[in-house]
Amino acid sequence: MDFLIDSINVHLRTLFAALPISALFLSLAAGYTIGKIQFGRFQLGGLAGTLFAAIIIGQVGVEVDDNIKTMSFAVFIYTLGYVSGPQFFQSLGRTTLDQLHLTVFAGVIIFITVWSAARFFDLDPGSAAGLLAGATTESASVGTAGDAIANLKITEQEKLRLQSNIAVTYAITYLFGFTLVIFFTTKIAPRLMGVNLRQASKEFEDAMGGPEKDLEDGQSEPLQDVRARLYRLTEKGFVGSTVAYIRESSKEAVHVVQLYRGDGQIKISPTTRLERGDLVALMGPRTALASYGPQLGAEEGTVDGIQLIDETRDVVVTTRKLSGITLAEAKQVVDPAIRRGVFVLRLTRADRELKIWRGVMLQPGDVVTLYGPRDSVDKTARDIGYSVDPSKGVDYVYLGVGIIVGMILGLITVPVAGADLGLHTGGGCLISGLVFGWLRARKPTFGSLPATTALHLRDYGLAIFIASVGLASGPHALTLLEEKGMLLPLLALITVSVPLLTCTLYAHRVLKMPPPVICGALAGVLTCTPALNALVSEADSEAPVFGYTVPYAVSNVILTLLGPVIVLAV
Repeated sequence: MDFLIDSINVHLRTLFAALPISALFLSLAAGYTIGKIQFGRFQLGGLAGTLFAAIIIGQVGVEVDDNIKTMSFAVFIYTLGYVSGPQFFQSLGRTTLDQLHLTVFAGVIIFITVWSAARFFDLDPGSAAGLLAGATTESASVGTAGDAIANLKITEQEKLRLQSNIAVTYAITYLFGFTLVIFFTTKIAPRLMGVNLRQASKEFEDAMGGPEKDLEDGQSEPLQDVRARLYRLTEKGFVGSTVAYIRESSKEAVHVVQLYRGDGQIKISPTTRLERGDLVALMGPRTALASYGPQLGAEEGTVDGIQLIDETRDVVVTTRKLSGITLAEAKQVVDPAIRRGVFVLRLTRADRELKIWRGVMLQPGDVVTLYGPRDSVDKTARDIGYSVDPSKGVDYVYLGVGIIVGMILGLITVPVAGADLGLHTGGGCLISGLVFGWLRARKPTFGSLPATTALHLRDYGLAIFIASVGLASGPHALTLLEEKGMLLPLLALITVSVPLLTCTLYAHRVLKMPPPVICGALAGVLTCTPALNALVSEADSEAPVFGYTVPYAVSNVILTLLGPVIVLAV
């Protein structure tokens, strides 16, 4: 057995000496394989798996080019800011003040907890920063803390030791922090508030307008069943009625989208009157058409020369008139003549799909999926924001300039207490990404970076960075584990428990936030998406999502910037 292990080590050393970069991709492949292994309901995830794999592979001894690590981290942190930018700046408004308040409060408690643990248990700056990153599952803190250590006035050997301690501490504490966040948000927090999560979520749904998928009163079917149908007007009760009357009498469930009279199509407006024999094209949910359409007359099948053209389109909300108002109120704000026949199929915020309830408040940066006649969809899109063009590529000029600006910001330092305090690459690119992402949302005529591309860049940059850190830390991992191995899980539990417990009581008793929103916010302030997924499953409702998006966006920024603060404070 020893012979086999020695043989593997020799072959790996030979491979890595000839192709050092192969260690990165081996770490990714092995790490994401490990991350997919299911332990009951628990799954480690690709990033944590990559770090563990890289630390193990790093025992062989691998030289990692620092430029690769810097480049991957810059791409990751910039795209993180770019994706979060619109949501981050929107969170500074009044409509989400309680969630912003809670997130800032959580950031203060997290800092005090980590700083106190570091002082009491005599942790070095690297281990303290790793504790922050791992317990809060904020991988970006690994990079910003590492940048801060690189600029300390200490020996290169000491810098390498502290940076290795960040990675190893992060890997160990991540497991325990990740698990405790899921258990606390789904089991402990509801009990502390004295509520049943499922019942509280149902009450929240009722307050938000119920579980309807569309905006119309009395509708409960999926809007994916929206259809267009032709009806020959013969019933005298509708002869002489207006297009607007059809919409109003159906409680906006059914819309007239086209009208044919004689041999031609009639241009319609809300005041257009219907005549006997007109061919009326109605659009609406299938069951609404089935009950309402026959009241006009018999349904017509295919009619020569008539084609009902509809379209599905994603639109980013940017107009201020929709900011902070509910979906139900938005119906009154957007001109009915513009949105005639247009239905909302989906609402997405910060890459999370939200339920379409009448009480849901819209925010700039939300993506709504519209369905309806092409002309109406086009007019509605222009009125509320801008259309997402999936065929549009990346504006590499904007991307490159954004990252360069971030790196230049990172070069600015201010001497404080004998140390050069600055944003460094991580903080500079994060701020640049936030601003450039916000500008893109405000003025969508430039700077295209499709959401899926941005997310791929973010995840790929982080994976390469984490693998680089793990490989460099490998040779030093055993030393830290021998010194503080048994202590690290305990510190992770403390670092997670104190903020979660404090924030639960503060949000419930002081801020008076709804319990499902509090649970979602707790997952957000610790940037733990798996906890949100567990909450949605436990609550059998999307209600916790409404508390997650703002704290997640803001906490990503706060915890990332806390990395260097912890390094300098310990």
